[in-house]
Amino acid sequence: MENSNSPNSRPKKSAASNPLEAVVKFLSSTQLATFLLLALFVLTWFATLEQTVNGLKPMMDKYFNWKELFFFPEIGKPWQKDGAMVPITIRFPMPSGFWLCVLFTINLTLGGLIRFRKSPQKIGILLSHFSIVFLMVAAGVTKFTEKRGALQIYEGKVSDAARDYHAEVIEISELADGKVTKVHLVDWEFLKDLRGGGERMFKLSNLPFDLKVTNLVENAQVSPAQFVPPVKGEKVIDGFHLKALPRAKETEAHMAGVELSVLSKGGENLQELLLGSRSLKPATVSVDGRPYLLQMRKKLWPLPFKVQLDDFRVERDPGTNRAAAYESDVTRLDGVETEEVLIQMNEPMRRRGWTFFQANWGPQDDPNPAEYYSVFEVVHNPADHWPLWSLLISMAGLIGHFVYKLTLFLTKPRKSAVS
Repeated sequence: MENSNSPNSRPKKSAASNPLEAVVKFLSSTQLATFLLLALFVLTWFATLEQTVNGLKPMMDKYFNWKELFFFPEIGKPWQKDGAMVPITIRFPMPSGFWLCVLFTINLTLGGLIRFRKSPQKIGILLSHFSIVFLMVAAGVTKFTEKRGALQIYEGKVSDAARDYHAEVIEISELADGKVTKVHLVDWEFLKDLRGGGERMFKLSNLPFDLKVTNLVENAQVSPAQFVPPVKGEKVIDGFHLKALPRAKETEAHMAGVELSVLSKGGENLQELLLGSRSLKPATVSVDGRPYLLQMRKKLWPLPFKVQLDDFRVERDPGTNRAAAYESDVTRLDGVETEEVLIQMNEPMRRRGWTFFQANWGPQDDPNPAEYYSVFEVVHNPADHWPLWSLLISMAGLIGHFVYKLTLFLTKPRKSAVS
């Protein structure tokens, strides 16, 4: 009879006795993977419903916000108010899609790669699992590094800067002899959280004044109070007020506005202003006898090369002013290197990680304009081709695994029939 006290008969340690092993086992479990996939399915369903109310960009920012763990979804009522869908908030917290994706990536990495039983016969499955992890990493890189904007050029003109779709800045220009000598910017990162009455002081060390910015309105227009009466809470400054405009589904059309105070270094209020991106002229202030221009505008980011629009062509549907197709002949000026490129719908120009899509054109209300302009959507995404590579890896893994299984089936010896 075997001695129960012998060294060889000691019971193995359970996962419960090793907290780290228990955590790894849970994170790599099939049960967690099933829950995460179901949660992502429900989240995608709510996101589709909410997109009809709030638009794509606000929905993505809300559902995949890495700064929050939970949120409350909204869906639209079957009726409308003032031409816009009325949102209904569902009082049930949903986990952030960003953290669901992070957990799913960890789950697949541990369970589908590290702890997966490896053998030459399972290389195809391992490749398929790796491709999904790679795809999730690509989505994360895109979220944190992708830049999207617009580049508008008239025929014969050259540009080397794109306009951000959403971020805006406050621009402060120093003047000398009526010319701009230096420009200072207050970045969107310090403005975007001032919605709904927020306030922030900006100490400008290189200027003889400071700024106090309050009440960012994401879609606004500076309107005369005499003709557009202000509603409750809208401050009137010099006969004007910051009129909040309805939220658009396509938030690229939003143009922000702020209430602003120019303060002396001692904190004295020198002047109050209203700035809005829709304003055609900048505001002028004078401090210590020197003039300065202040304006709010979309943020610009430089391109690594210049783009010249040589020619724009549009084909219209017969009997209408609606465009059937349009394209642009451009010249890319990259240092001493130049190249002529045709940009068409669904056929973009790619160069050094930048992609230029044919997005719009104008003027569209004139059938025979003196000159056209073309609008390109400019995208910079380091992970632009990663989804394609992920698809190719997955395809290679699955095809290899299916071919292996088919070969086993075809070469398996058949049992002879018994007569």
